[in-house]
Amino acid sequence: MIDPKLIKILSKVYLHQNTVAYDSDKKFYTYQLQPDNIKEKDLSLLAASGYSINQIEHYQHNQVVQNLRTIVNQEGLEHKIYHLFIKAIGTGLHRGLQPIISYAYAKHLPDHIFEPFEEDTFRNPCKICGLPKENWENDGKNSHDLYIGYCRIGGYTEILLDLREISTLAPIKANKNDIEVFKNLIACIEQANENETPTDLLNRISKAKILPNSNNTSRTWLLRILAALGILRNKLVEDYSMLNGFTPYHQLLSWEKQLHQEAPNHRTEVNFPLSAWRGKLGVNKEVVYRILNTMQ
Repeated sequence: MIDPKLIKILSKVYLHQNTVAYDSDKKFYTYQLQPDNIKEKDLSLLAASGYSINQIEHYQHNQVVQNLRTIVNQEGLEHKIYHLFIKAIGTGLHRGLQPIISYAYAKHLPDHIFEPFEEDTFRNPCKICGLPKENWENDGKNSHDLYIGYCRIGGYTEILLDLREISTLAPIKANKNDIEVFKNLIACIEQANENETPTDLLNRISKAKILPNSNNTSRTWLLRILAALGILRNKLVEDYSMLNGFTPYHQLLSWEKQLHQEAPNHRTEVNFPLSAWRGKLGVNKEVVYRILNTMQ
């Protein structure tokens, strides 16, 4: 894993004011160091690490699909990822949040070639999986984002970046305290009143201070992950969970559009399935037990 000290330095690098240029054709930013904003000792640590700030990678849909379907079959990967997830909740190891979603996506990803989704031209996504037909990414920036708790749910090439790194790591074991924090989080969610919204829940968890070393970014994405895993139920699809199988991109988009139409303010940003949760729907304990049992 990347040294936490290095992550703090990179957070000073990956700022909008440090962008060199935006490639409008390939749609990615490159960044430059600003020595005036970074201490000399930090520059030395960055240089010694060998970390490349601009790691530009070219991804193509069909190859990404095959790579994901291969890497997800690595022996012991699932066990490692579930422990990482609980460790992330129990200690604030933000890098442990994304992998459980990446794994669930890749595990059920069907073998297919790119099929264009004609109704949506942004990123030219595949109708089946949501991955773009072709894209360029600054994986240096994307790796940093994963380490600070920013996640991707759905068809993003960061999923491959994520699983590639996790597959090289030695197993990380969650301990009894980590599991207890997870259980306390579930208990806190179950205390929701029937009209509680995801925003209300986020605020309540923040005030309860039950997630060590968390921040607003990591807590926000954690709730989105809990909904995607099906721990937080949603009103549109009974017992929905990424752990149970693959849902096509066009279907996910349809549900999200439905939520948008039902929103009191149509300018409100909605997120499926989290936006479809209310306190009265509670928690799906079967998914909670499934995650804990997989760690055995």
